[in-house]
Order: sequence, then structure tokens, then C-alpha cells
Amino acid sequence: MRLRILPALRRWRRDRAGSVTVETAIVVSVILVPLAMGAADFGVIMNTQARLDRALTMAAEYAWNAGSGATVSAIQSAAQTGYGTGAPSLTATAVISCYCVAANGTRLNGTAIACTGSCSSPNQLAEYVTLTASTAVTLPAPSPFFHSPDSLSASGVFRIQ
Repeated sequence: MRLRILPALRRWRRDRAGSVTVETAIVVSVILVPLAMGAADFGVIMNTQARLDRALTMAAEYAWNAGSGATVSAIQSAAQTGYGTGAPSLTATAVISCYCVAANGTRLNGTAIACTGSCSSPNQLAEYVTLTASTAVTLPAPSPFFHSPDSLSASGVFRIQ
């Protein structure tokens, strides 16, 4: 019986059929699976950043259309509407401040004044909104390259009046 097994083992050692399958399994598990997981993480980050940018755009459009009637809570609500529902949640902060600007639209100095105040002639009062939208993203497959949870944010300053 031993004599029958030895030739079978020798044939099996020389037989290369199936070696490509084994190599493919190794490549897929070692290279392609982590690559796909990284692509999924990258996709989540890019989608969330696009949502933050959309929130900022919607808030800016609202503030621009509302003009001096814009309120902080309404701007934040517009940002939330632009961001949409679902995880991760949005934190939006808006600050309305006023500055004296020259006739060409440039700020005279970096000091904000009361929005009910006035500027010396020929300067005029301009209203600005500073908006920051941020969120914390938990990745589906965290890796050393993308930390989880990761903080993402978008911010902008724009003149509404």
C-alpha cells in the first residue's frame, strides 16, 4: 500500500494545475481587498466633503438672497437643508458682522463694527457672513492613512450687502 501512495505524491508535487488559482487568491487577499477598502473610505470622505460644500453654497445663496434680513439661525437652517439628512450630522456656525468698506468694496480695516452703526462718508457699511460647516466621519474600513473618526470642514466668508 505504501508503494501506491509514493508515486501519487510524486505526481502531485510535479502537477502545476491550480497554481494560478492559489496565486490569484493570494494577490486578491493581500492587494486587492485593502485597495478596495481604501477606495470605499476615500469615497465616503469625498461624498461627505461634497455635502459640506453644498451646505456652504446653500447657506451663501440664502444669505445673498435675504440680504440684510438674513439671520444666523436661518443661515444655519439653509446649511442644514443643503447638507441633507443622514449620518454624519452637520454642525454649522454662522456669524454676521459688519465692516466699513471703501467705494471700491475693499475693507478699510479688520475691525468689525455694529451693524446698526454708520461709516464716515464716502465709505459705506457692508454686512459679511462667516460660515463654518463641519462633521466627524466614521470610515467603514479605517486604515493608517485615513483616521477614523475624521473631522471634515468647509468655511467661507462672503458679503451679503
